Amino acid sequence: MEITVAKNAGFCPGVGLAVKTANELVKQGKPVYCLGEIVHNSQVIQDLENKGMVTVNSVEEVPENATMLIRSHGEPPITYQKAKQKNLNVVDVTCSNVKLIHDKVECEKANSFIILIGVKNHPEMMATFGFAGENAAIIETEDDILDAYQAYEKTNLGSVYVVSQTTFSSQKFDELAEEIVRNFWEAEVKIDKTICRTTEDRQLEVRKMAKEMDAMIIVGGKKSSNTRKLYELAEQSCPKTFYVQTSEDLENILMDENDKIGIAAGASTPKEVIDEIKSEIERKWEGSGNSKKLARI
Repeated sequence: MEITVAKNAGFCPGVGLAVKTANELVKQGKPVYCLGEIVHNSQVIQDLENKGMVTVNSVEEVPENATMLIRSHGEPPITYQKAKQKNLNVVDVTCSNVKLIHDKVECEKANSFIILIGVKNHPEMMATFGFAGENAAIIETEDDILDAYQAYEKTNLGSVYVVSQTTFSSQKFDELAEEIVRNFWEAEVKIDKTICRTTEDRQLEVRKMAKEMDAMIIVGGKKSSNTRKLYELAEQSCPKTFYVQTSEDLENILMDENDKIGIAAGASTPKEVIDEIKSEIERKWEGSGNSKKLARI
């Protein structure tokens, strides 16, 4: 059995900074309130909460004068206004790529209808939507394009500016962007593919690996949008693709003695979890007498 771990597996720079900052803050011994899950990974969240971090769903849950962490997904402008009213110490670790998109849509919204391509209920999209102003729409599937066009028709704008969720599927973005250009034929459409380089590299690597492997193990939290995309990409080329969150999920997957196994992980998956998954596969295989049952989810 041969096991290959993707080079781009694990924390992206934005998530790494957020987790590092959270750890530094809890070391100070005072409560730290994180607005929303810091990453879509239960192990990371549990570890930080054991150290003193408190996860909240709204600014209203944070006591006045306390420290509030804004995670890498970012927050809409109203969040900063509420935080100021409560005199909160805001530690903002919004990903630099996400901040750049906020700046771009703020510059464009006076003259263009803003279209955000991504997952509608994803926190990053909700944050960017807050910066996009009234004349904006989120498109997740082709079915959303007509609604966006009808909203555009109600404005006096002659141009459309299209950006993306940083962790969205690169292939799906290209498909949706092409449909938007076709449907908004009378408008000047500017496509700005704001998917971050790390996401694109990760998706390209998984697509290539899946064609070369007998089985793929995708590691990440069940709420992680970018991990889900990796799973979907791998499954297209490798039918034996499994989505696991921890080594405990490695129960009942059937493997062959000569299988080549690829391991990839989302941007919110810590390196320790990836290493643990790899070690557990090796341990179970070595102890099986080469008749392997690993993990079927």
